[in-house]
Amino acid sequence: MRFFQIFHLVILLMIFSACSSTLSQLNGVNNNIPKIKNIKTIVGVSSVAFEWDMITDPNVKGYLVYRNSGDGYKEIAHIANPLTSHYVDTYLVPEREYSYYFHTISKDSYSDRSDIVNIKTSYIDPVVNLYASNDYPRKVKLLWNPHPNPSISHYLIQRGDNNNNFKTIATIDNRLSVEYFDDNLDDASSYKYRIIAVDFLGTPSRPSKIVVAKTKDRPSLNINLIASNNYIDRIELQWTSQLNISSYKIYRSDKSNGKYNQIGSTKDTKFIDASKSPNSEYFYRVSGIDYANIESLPSSEVRGSTKELLKSPNITRGYIDGNKARIEWSGNVNAKYYIVYRSSGFFGSVSKFKVNNTYFVDNDMSNNKEYKYYVVAVDEFGIESKRSQEITLQIK
Repeated sequence: MRFFQIFHLVILLMIFSACSSTLSQLNGVNNNIPKIKNIKTIVGVSSVAFEWDMITDPNVKGYLVYRNSGDGYKEIAHIANPLTSHYVDTYLVPEREYSYYFHTISKDSYSDRSDIVNIKTSYIDPVVNLYASNDYPRKVKLLWNPHPNPSISHYLIQRGDNNNNFKTIATIDNRLSVEYFDDNLDDASSYKYRIIAVDFLGTPSRPSKIVVAKTKDRPSLNINLIASNNYIDRIELQWTSQLNISSYKIYRSDKSNGKYNQIGSTKDTKFIDASKSPNSEYFYRVSGIDYANIESLPSSEVRGSTKELLKSPNITRGYIDGNKARIEWSGNVNAKYYIVYRSSGFFGSVSKFKVNNTYFVDNDMSNNKEYKYYVVAVDEFGIESKRSQEITLQIK
């Protein structure tokens, strides 16, 4: 449709250009040629119709039409039929003022100009009862009344910025189609909309009233987030549940109020950040996801840390007592128990002995054979400390 409108305009411009020098080709004003009189108008949105008293003078050969669009009068039409008493000027701009006058022409001259006719084009009424939703997740629904003008061919959906600069974001191609969804929007955000109806000639209506829509709010989050600090190799997070939340996202940072990265998600109310090094600290936030898949703002920051490894035992004494070895070391109050490691020979096997005291007696020794010993402390989670110094004992 628009291609043919543009094509029509091009043809009209070519015709007007070809006719622009009509008066210069004639011999001047001839006062004996009757002027057009009693010009009546019917003004439309993008056109105006003229009617005048028909002239029966046989010397009249036609008419010239001049229009002033704000930049001076220019010839816009050469009517070659002298019996014509009507003319329609089309493709005008709505709500704009224009001025016209006419010349009657004979074979070699033309009349004085007619009275000037001033008109102002009308407008197409705006779309009414535009409604915008306020509770859809990441989208806005628009509804409006069908335009009563049957010449409307489509609607332009426009979205505006904070300065009320509107851009067309969609076209609805049927006058009776009165619903539109604007998708992929931000959560908890406001948007401005208006609609323009366009007729089959491409003439726009006045814009509708501006409506403000809002996408669904983020869910509120009120959880009591805590992080552990009593494990060697992990940090455990726990928080209270909420009825409006279906799942949670866990974020971690290496420093307070630093850059947070998501490290996991869960439908539970706890999360284990595993494989951590001893004596480390991290900071955590948790967000909630509601049943519309909208994420809340993150929770307040909490600090979590891992414990320091148990200190290595220090062997204070190791000696042979008859046919057995006795090893003693300083204790660790946080140790659950100790393990004594014993090896013998270059390729000898290694034996482990669990000990609840701070000494160990080896009753299984051979004469003239060297035995090497070291001790580790073990915490409540089975994590071993670094080894003690190593000692060598031998029964001779």
